[in-house]
Amino acid sequence: MTEAVERLKVFVSTKEDMSLEFSQPLSGAEVQKLEKKYGLKLPPSYVRFLNTHGTFKVLYGGRELIGMELPNELHAVAPDPNDAAEGDDPDVAEAIEEALFFQRMDDDAVENFWCFNPRDRTPEDELGVVAYTHDEPFGLPQLLGTQDARHFRDFSTHIVTVIDDFIETYGEE
Repeated sequence: MTEAVERLKVFVSTKEDMSLEFSQPLSGAEVQKLEKKYGLKLPPSYVRFLNTHGTFKVLYGGRELIGMELPNELHAVAPDPNDAAEGDDPDVAEAIEEALFFQRMDDDAVENFWCFNPRDRTPEDELGVVAYTHDEPFGLPQLLGTQDARHFRDFSTHIVTVIDDFIETYGEE
């Protein structure tokens, strides 16, 4: 993950009107406080990222292109189930309330997020990363983190992919 962050720093430094901002890294005590708040152990790769880098966002002309939600707001940024596709379904509403929304996929105008799935944990305590898109029914699949998983994505894989995709997309401009 650190190598991906370094690639992002170098890339942003070469782009006019683009900037990269980091929050302060979190201490172990701050992580424990968050885990108590959410009632679950946060994924180790996410914790390492927060301890090392904090959260980040990339701005272009003052508009956020990519970034991470502040860790104390992982429920606060959750979409309203009433606005979600099939949000009147109790399973969809429950999934939205349970997920931890850590990163927007798009800009603030559209509520599309990446989130942690508390129902999907590997033996190493990694949580699966799933997509929430405003126009599709949302659910939290179970047991993808097991040895039978074909599509499990943890935070470290996710954040490296997001950074590399961002560099590839904006490198073409």
